[in-house]
Amino acid sequence: MENEFGYFSKDVAIELEITTSTLRRWSIELEKQGYSFQRNEKEQRIYYERDFKAFRELKKLLANSVPFADSINAVATRNFENENAQKMPSVYSETMRLSKREIENIVKKAIEDEREILLDALEKRMSDTIEMRDRLLTQQLRAAIDESQKQLAAASQTEEKKSWWKRLFKKKEVHHQ
Repeated sequence: MENEFGYFSKDVAIELEITTSTLRRWSIELEKQGYSFQRNEKEQRIYYERDFKAFRELKKLLANSVPFADSINAVATRNFENENAQKMPSVYSETMRLSKREIENIVKKAIEDEREILLDALEKRMSDTIEMRDRLLTQQLRAAIDESQKQLAAASQTEEKKSWWKRLFKKKEVHHQ
């Protein structure tokens, strides 16, 4: 294991798409059955490729409805060290590893942010359009009111003229008799 890179629980949990508390519970149960994890000077578990294989196998067994205790026993008694030893890249390398869940969250956040921007732009455009429509409508209403007032004024003047003429003719008629 000296040539392998070790991982802390957070990195393992992200890779396996489980919570750190689930990883801790699985680790404790495996240790109870004799599985041993490497620990650092602070007594923290350090996980290696063989441990990833063990957890993947445990996760697969649980997904196939194998009871928890039976799954733990099956994984604890298996030797993952010699099965297709594969080195994993260091967590501290320039390569960044993201779980499917993290990528989905990043994409979801980006989509939500873009959606907010688009909705804000749409709302502003609608507001501007409504404001322009209201101005035009107000102008047209004012023009219609002005036109109606002019027509009323003209009709009123015509009525006054008729009345004046009628009065004039009525007075002449009265005088002729």
